[in-house]
Amino acid sequence: MIYQPITRILLLSAALCFGSCAPASSADNKIQAETQVQALPSSDTSLFEGIWQNDRGSQVTFNAVGQDAGGMLSGIYQTNVGEPDKSQTFPLTGFVEGDQISFIVNFKGYGSMTAWVGQLSVDTRGPYFNTLWHLTRDVDDAREDADLWGSITAGASTFRPIDPAD
Repeated sequence: MIYQPITRILLLSAALCFGSCAPASSADNKIQAETQVQALPSSDTSLFEGIWQNDRGSQVTFNAVGQDAGGMLSGIYQTNVGEPDKSQTFPLTGFVEGDQISFIVNFKGYGSMTAWVGQLSVDTRGPYFNTLWHLTRDVDDAREDADLWGSITAGASTFRPIDPAD
């Protein structure tokens, strides 16, 4: 089953191929790629709609709130790591600006929140987006002076679209 957002990304990928994919200078490719990226609507959340899985098996489902909402998106996150039951889902909220994305998940009941920022790209395997993330864990008030900075973890994840039928 092919979803419209994936089709749009594949069309973007073909457009970035510059027609026949004939060899061109790297300067020409860079100018054409920049022109293509600038042509993306600044609040088009549909590029990210659907289900994506990261390199650790966690899944995120993005639902566009709509272009009239300034690129806001919503969805759910299902973690494959940490304490929560792997079937539990958590709401998320975020923004899209062109091919950039940011979103945050409150792992309510587990004393942590995580924020991701990244950018959409396409390689030989298809669309993906790389992210950097920060996770913060709640620290007892009495321990904050000693443990606060240790409660913040940073990392990176790569997300790729998945077909829910798989």
